[in-house]
Amino acid sequence: MFDQLTDSQKEIMKLQGKNILKACPGSGKTFVVAHKVVHDFNLWKDKNKGMAILSFTNVAKDELVTNIQEISGLKTLPYPHFVGTLDAFISQYIFMPFGQVMMKCSNRPSIMEDEFIERYYKYFWKGECYANGCDPNNFYIDTKRNVYDNKKGFKNCPFTSSRPCVRFKNSTYSKGYATYKEALIIAMGVLKDYPDILRLIVNRFPYFIVDEAQDTSEEQVKLLNLLFDNGVKNTMLIGDPDQAIYEWRDADPSVFLDIYNNDNWNAKELNENFRCSQNICNATKVFSTLESTSVAAGKSKDCDLRPMIIKYNKEGKSVLIQNFLDLCKENDISISSENVAILTRGRSGLIGKDYSRINDLWQTPITKLLAQATYYRGNENIGKAVLLVEKVLYFIIFSNLTNDIDYNEIKEKYSIKEWNFLIFSLSIHLPDSSLPLKEWKKIIKNVLQEYISINNICCKNEVDIKIKSRVKDAKLKDFLEQPLETFFADSYKKEYLNATIHAVKGCTYDAVMLIISTNGKLTSNMINKKEIDSEEIRTFYVAVTRARKLFVLALPDTIKDKSLVRFPKEFWDYK
Repeated sequence: MFDQLTDSQKEIMKLQGKNILKACPGSGKTFVVAHKVVHDFNLWKDKNKGMAILSFTNVAKDELVTNIQEISGLKTLPYPHFVGTLDAFISQYIFMPFGQVMMKCSNRPSIMEDEFIERYYKYFWKGECYANGCDPNNFYIDTKRNVYDNKKGFKNCPFTSSRPCVRFKNSTYSKGYATYKEALIIAMGVLKDYPDILRLIVNRFPYFIVDEAQDTSEEQVKLLNLLFDNGVKNTMLIGDPDQAIYEWRDADPSVFLDIYNNDNWNAKELNENFRCSQNICNATKVFSTLESTSVAAGKSKDCDLRPMIIKYNKEGKSVLIQNFLDLCKENDISISSENVAILTRGRSGLIGKDYSRINDLWQTPITKLLAQATYYRGNENIGKAVLLVEKVLYFIIFSNLTNDIDYNEIKEKYSIKEWNFLIFSLSIHLPDSSLPLKEWKKIIKNVLQEYISINNICCKNEVDIKIKSRVKDAKLKDFLEQPLETFFADSYKKEYLNATIHAVKGCTYDAVMLIISTNGKLTSNMINKKEIDSEEIRTFYVAVTRARKLFVLALPDTIKDKSLVRFPKEFWDYK
């Protein structure tokens, strides 16, 4: 079972106590974590105490589960173990069962879904709130009922008392509703104020592994440390702080590094790179916090292609792309969307404009849900599409203001077979996601009218499909003519993959080209002058280390070679 592990990876299997692993790109950290989980699962004796195996995103969790299944044959770890996201663990084992003691609410606490927030906040918002650009998702409340504006700090708020946002947050809190951020705050309060509950959690889960630990926030780490310092016997954090690119989600890689440098933790580096060539490892060392250059250990380790810098004229991007594809062919790199990627920092780099920036495009929650469902179905993510369609149907048939789907309520009207049929029959009739937005709106209205009529559905709520008719930004005035998928997609498959850097985190390609513009969130000046621990450098580092064999950095031809201080010709070819 462990024959595929290197000697350094086998050492990880033996670790006990408090351990933190800093992993370089391509180190196979998920592969190592999965082997560690299976190794310790096979030695597990306790019947009512389990391992908590946590990750930052559902995508990372699913990848870990797949690896565990391939190694052990288990679909997932059985009771008493838990495999899931950190948010899900906090919600399931602390916030929902015990949050009531802090919130003093009448209902069992639950996490607010986006569509619930979209419906509910409009009962509180005033015209001044909309004019000030106030977003309900930017506000949060703590256990003392203090409300905070996470983005603006109540700047330009015309209300000196009885603020709509404060009344909104107090109303949701009193009903037991919380965002994930608020659930974390409440869970912290529970563990601090109720030591018996803290002991209960620690006794239930004496073993923790946290994958993608570089993406945790300071508050999440504080909660974990409460557990680790009060009886958890074995802990392993694993991550790459140089690839932490989720600061907009409160991720703070400095917290990971603080633990890594803490003498109370056993710190190790996983510095074998099974993805990139040695040439790419050499060129990227300057952008990392690694103590030494990664050692290429995979099939591409001896590839003699050096990373390249190519200059382009802003009017000649099509020529740039063709030259890159020709370069791939010259080096026997087959061109496909699975093998070759052209990356940009933001969505505007994909098609020239970022239509996702349009505020309040979807004028009703049901419009947004249907648009998202259409996109996911077109993107072949049937699971997400079906979940969204179910929410649409529940809203239409049963409820006006609710956060959770009540399946007991559904069973009073439909059998499971009938309910699933309703979901399926609407899902398969969603329009094509490549339709222009204006045309999609007309078709989805007709689809719903016909669907409701054929299935004899009695609507409790109005089926109101509304989108914006105009925008102020002159560059985006053609938004109604854009394909619906444009408003959600962060990647496009052509003969190659065209995607944002964030969309390909965790992915691997034989050849990658990153196109940098003269302005925006990632420029040549930032890459060469920003601190190594800045988000801009980490974002660039993620892009470069997606490549197995060939990496090309495309810069505007106005950039002078002498400004490229982090790109020595010892490691880079200038074309």
